[in-house]
Amino acid sequence: MAIRKGKTQKALIRCAGSLLLVALFFLCACNVAYLEKFAEFDAHQGNYEEAVQDLTKAIRYAPRDPVPRAARGYLYEKMGRHDEAIADYTKAIELDPTDDELYLVRGIAYSLKGDGDRAILDYSTAIEIDPSNNDAYFNRAQAWETKGNGEQAVKDYQAAARLGNPRAQGVLSARKVAW
Repeated sequence: MAIRKGKTQKALIRCAGSLLLVALFFLCACNVAYLEKFAEFDAHQGNYEEAVQDLTKAIRYAPRDPVPRAARGYLYEKMGRHDEAIADYTKAIELDPTDDELYLVRGIAYSLKGDGDRAILDYSTAIEIDPSNNDAYFNRAQAWETKGNGEQAVKDYQAAARLGNPRAQGVLSARKVAW
Protein backbone atom coordinates (compact mmCIF):
# COMPACT_ATOMS: atom_id res chain seq x y z
CA MET A 1 0.00 0.00 0.00
CA ALA A 2 1.44 3.34 -0.98
CA ILE A 3 1.22 6.35 1.31
CA ARG A 4 -0.62 9.23 -0.26
CA LYS A 5 1.16 12.52 -0.15
CA GLY A 6 -0.49 15.15 1.93
CA LYS A 7 -1.91 15.12 5.39
CA THR A 8 -1.27 11.45 6.14
CA GLN A 9 2.39 11.66 5.16
CA LYS A 10 2.91 14.82 7.25
CA ALA A 11 1.22 13.21 10.26
CA LEU A 12 3.44 10.13 9.98
CA ILE A 13 6.56 12.28 9.72
CA ARG A 14 5.53 14.26 12.83
CA CYS A 15 4.78 11.06 14.73
CA ALA A 16 8.13 9.52 13.75
CA GLY A 17 9.90 12.73 14.76
CA SER A 18 8.19 12.72 18.13
CA LEU A 19 9.07 9.08 18.73
CA LEU A 20 12.68 9.79 17.80
CA LEU A 21 12.84 12.67 20.32
CA VAL A 22 11.35 10.48 23.05
CA ALA A 23 13.82 7.71 22.28
CA LEU A 24 16.76 10.14 22.34
CA PHE A 25 15.59 11.58 25.64
CA PHE A 26 15.28 8.09 27.12
CA LEU A 27 18.72 7.08 25.86
CA CYS A 28 20.30 10.24 27.28
CA ALA A 29 18.65 9.67 30.66
CA CYS A 30 19.84 6.06 30.69
CA ASN A 31 23.33 7.06 29.64
CA VAL A 32 23.55 9.70 32.39
CA ALA A 33 22.46 7.23 35.07
CA TYR A 34 24.83 4.60 33.68
CA LEU A 35 27.74 7.06 33.57
CA GLU A 36 27.04 8.25 37.13
CA LYS A 37 27.07 4.66 38.40
CA PHE A 38 30.21 3.88 36.45
CA ALA A 39 31.87 7.01 37.90
CA GLU A 40 30.85 5.92 41.39
CA PHE A 41 32.43 2.52 40.80
CA ASP A 42 35.62 4.11 39.43
CA ALA A 43 35.84 6.47 42.40
CA HIS A 44 35.45 3.59 44.88
CA GLN A 45 38.35 1.89 43.11
CA GLY A 46 40.43 5.07 43.45
CA ASN A 47 40.32 5.76 39.72
CA TYR A 48 39.39 9.42 40.10
CA GLU A 49 40.52 10.53 36.63
CA GLU A 50 38.34 7.88 34.97
CA ALA A 51 35.42 8.87 37.21
CA VAL A 52 35.89 12.51 36.22
CA GLN A 53 35.81 11.49 32.56
CA ASP A 54 32.59 9.53 33.10
CA LEU A 55 30.94 12.48 34.80
CA THR A 56 32.15 14.87 32.11
CA LYS A 57 30.34 12.69 29.56
CA ALA A 58 27.23 12.67 31.78
CA ILE A 59 27.34 16.47 31.90
CA ARG A 60 27.44 16.58 28.09
CA TYR A 61 24.34 14.36 27.94
CA ALA A 62 22.47 16.34 30.64
CA PRO A 63 23.90 19.86 30.86
CA ARG A 64 20.98 21.10 32.99
CA ASP A 65 21.30 18.38 35.64
CA PRO A 66 23.22 19.58 38.72
CA VAL A 67 23.93 16.05 40.04
CA PRO A 68 26.82 15.05 37.73
CA ARG A 69 28.41 18.49 38.20
CA ALA A 70 28.25 18.21 41.98
CA ALA A 71 29.62 14.67 41.82
CA ARG A 72 32.49 15.79 39.61
CA GLY A 73 33.13 18.69 41.97
CA TYR A 74 33.38 16.22 44.84
CA LEU A 75 35.94 14.19 42.92
CA TYR A 76 37.96 17.29 42.09
CA GLU A 77 37.88 18.15 45.79
CA LYS A 78 39.18 14.68 46.72
CA MET A 79 41.96 15.19 44.18
CA GLY A 80 42.93 18.52 45.77
CA ARG A 81 41.78 20.50 42.73
CA HIS A 82 39.76 23.03 44.71
CA ASP A 83 39.29 25.64 41.97
CA GLU A 84 37.77 23.06 39.64
CA ALA A 85 35.58 21.73 42.45
CA ILE A 86 34.35 25.24 43.22
CA ALA A 87 33.62 25.86 39.53
CA ASP A 88 31.52 22.69 39.32
CA TYR A 89 29.68 23.43 42.56
CA THR A 90 29.01 26.98 41.36
CA LYS A 91 27.50 25.70 38.11
CA ALA A 92 25.42 23.15 40.04
CA ILE A 93 24.16 25.98 42.27
CA GLU A 94 23.20 27.99 39.19
CA LEU A 95 21.17 24.99 38.02
CA ASP A 96 19.54 24.44 41.45
CA PRO A 97 19.93 27.44 43.78
CA THR A 98 17.55 25.92 46.35
CA ASP A 99 19.75 22.95 47.27
CA ASP A 100 21.39 23.73 50.62
CA GLU A 101 23.80 20.80 50.29
CA LEU A 102 25.40 22.39 47.22
CA TYR A 103 26.22 25.50 49.24
CA LEU A 104 27.55 23.30 52.04
CA VAL A 105 29.94 21.38 49.79
CA ARG A 106 31.10 24.53 48.03
CA GLY A 107 31.72 26.07 51.45
CA ILE A 108 33.86 23.06 52.35
CA ALA A 109 35.84 23.52 49.12
CA TYR A 110 36.38 27.19 49.96
CA SER A 111 37.50 26.21 53.47
CA LEU A 112 39.97 23.68 52.10
CA LYS A 113 41.26 26.34 49.73
CA GLY A 114 41.74 28.72 52.68
CA ASP A 115 38.99 31.18 51.75
CA GLY A 116 37.13 31.39 55.06
CA ASP A 117 35.04 34.42 54.13
CA ARG A 118 33.45 32.74 51.12
CA ALA A 119 33.05 29.53 53.09
CA ILE A 120 31.13 31.39 55.79
CA LEU A 121 28.89 32.98 53.15
CA ASP A 122 28.08 29.57 51.65
CA TYR A 123 27.44 27.97 55.04
CA SER A 124 25.18 30.89 55.91
CA THR A 125 23.24 30.46 52.67
CA ALA A 126 22.85 26.74 53.37
CA ILE A 127 21.45 27.62 56.81
CA GLU A 128 19.05 30.18 55.29
CA ILE A 129 17.72 27.53 52.92
CA ASP A 130 17.53 24.82 55.59
CA PRO A 131 17.82 26.06 59.18
CA SER A 132 18.06 22.43 60.38
CA ASN A 133 21.29 21.75 58.45
CA ASN A 134 23.51 20.96 61.44
CA ASP A 135 26.56 20.32 59.25
CA ALA A 136 26.37 23.86 57.91
CA TYR A 137 26.35 25.23 61.47
CA PHE A 138 29.26 22.97 62.45
CA ASN A 139 31.36 23.90 59.43
CA ARG A 140 30.58 27.57 59.85
CA ALA A 141 31.69 27.30 63.50
CA GLN A 142 35.00 25.85 62.34
CA ALA A 143 35.40 28.65 59.79
CA TRP A 144 34.69 31.24 62.50
CA GLU A 145 37.34 29.63 64.71
CA THR A 146 39.87 29.73 61.90
CA LYS A 147 39.16 33.45 61.56
CA GLY A 148 39.63 33.94 65.30
CA ASN A 149 35.99 34.62 66.17
CA GLY A 150 35.55 32.17 69.04
CA GLU A 151 32.33 33.75 70.30
CA GLN A 152 30.52 33.27 66.98
CA ALA A 153 32.01 29.79 66.68
CA VAL A 154 30.55 28.74 70.04
CA LYS A 155 27.10 30.00 68.99
CA ASP A 156 27.25 27.90 65.83
CA TYR A 157 28.59 24.86 67.70
CA GLN A 158 25.66 25.23 70.10
CA ALA A 159 23.17 25.46 67.24
CA ALA A 160 24.69 22.39 65.59
CA ALA A 161 24.70 20.49 68.90
CA ARG A 162 21.03 21.32 69.55
CA LEU A 163 20.28 19.95 66.09
CA GLY A 164 21.99 16.69 67.02
CA ASN A 165 25.46 17.08 65.51
CA PRO A 166 27.67 14.73 67.55
CA ARG A 167 30.90 16.46 66.54
CA ALA A 168 29.61 19.80 67.82
CA GLN A 169 28.41 18.11 71.01
CA GLY A 170 31.88 16.66 71.48
CA VAL A 171 33.58 20.03 70.94
CA LEU A 172 31.30 21.71 73.46
CA SER A 173 31.61 18.90 75.99
CA ALA A 174 35.41 19.07 75.76
CA ARG A 175 35.21 22.79 76.41
CA LYS A 176 32.63 22.32 79.17
CA VAL A 177 30.16 24.57 77.33
CA ALA A 178 26.43 23.85 77.55
CA TRP A 179 24.27 23.64 74.47
